[in-house]
Amino acid sequence: MSYLDNGSTLRSMFRLMPPQRHDADPDKSEVLAYLRENLACELGRAIRAFNSMRNKKSQVIVYDMVHRQWRGCDWVPPEDEDRVALLLRTINELKRDVAYLKTSVKKHEQLLGQLERKRPASKRREVEEGEQEDEADDVDPDVIEIQKRATEAREAMKMARATIEKDEWLKAMLAALDEDKKASSAPSVPHQ
Repeated sequence: MSYLDNGSTLRSMFRLMPPQRHDADPDKSEVLAYLRENLACELGRAIRAFNSMRNKKSQVIVYDMVHRQWRGCDWVPPEDEDRVALLLRTINELKRDVAYLKTSVKKHEQLLGQLERKRPASKRREVEEGEQEDEADDVDPDVIEIQKRATEAREAMKMARATIEKDEWLKAMLAALDEDKKASSAPSVPHQ
């Protein structure tokens, strides 16, 4: 919000601005002349004020496409018939915007449906599990840490078993140890 020297804002000062024409040549522009007169400033400051007020986010002054003029955002014509016509135009513009947004939403929903059908079943399960994990965020952090450690320990044990089963040298050593156990457990002959 841009404050002026007198403490007021651009919105409070120009929201009821009557329709004015704008020209590419700043000297011929009615809007810039109106701004310069009311702000009592030079042309450069009037141009900056005009650009900030017509910005989509602020919309202090809006462009009337029918009459090709700029007007204050809260300005209404003095005659009742003109007011009704302006309100009807505004309502029709809003209806068009809503219809456009509805078609955009439908289009995006269709694209999402197509992507969902193309995704493999395994990916769908991963996404569903991810959503379930998001819901389980209310669990105590210590419990989650313990579960992670337990999972890591299980994975390490699986890896160790797989390594032991694959390693032939280790199998031979275990067989030799088993033979030594059998030999030591055999009945011994008493010493003489």
